Amino acid sequence: MDMDGFVSLQDLPASQVAVADWLARKYKVAPEPLAALVVEAHALSKKTKLAPHFILAVMAIESNFHPYVQSQAGAQGLMQVMTDIHVKRYEVYGGRLAAFDPISNLRVGVAVLSEAIKLRDGSREEGLKFYLGGYGLTEDGGYVAKVFAEQALLDQVAAGQKVPVQ
Repeated sequence: MDMDGFVSLQDLPASQVAVADWLARKYKVAPEPLAALVVEAHALSKKTKLAPHFILAVMAIESNFHPYVQSQAGAQGLMQVMTDIHVKRYEVYGGRLAAFDPISNLRVGVAVLSEAIKLRDGSREEGLKFYLGGYGLTEDGGYVAKVFAEQALLDQVAAGQKVPVQ
């Protein structure tokens, strides 16, 4: 990763290049910053034991890889973290505006998601529901299914299969 936070695609393993390229085409974002997110998802995967394609799928469903998105509820950035709730987690990255820094948001979002899954006895489904709406969530609107479907597509892309972006 260079000092701009971008990654040259030629520096990545073929499976990561395929994933970055496919996501860039599907979500109409530049491949170099997206490659940095792919690399970071792999690094966070080692720390949290969450699959990198699971992490990337959450990002895709949450924000379509647009780092400046904000929900009506106040969730911000790539991972749609509730910044007001998790403001302390952003202190190490320079404060609440770090919610809009893609790598910082990814790191905080994965920490929150990983914790949610642990609190739900390791269930990714229940952890995702909690990540989406906290304790009060009764209906996820297909969110969990969308995340798992996106992860399955990313797994296929990484395995070298031709997957349409539509």
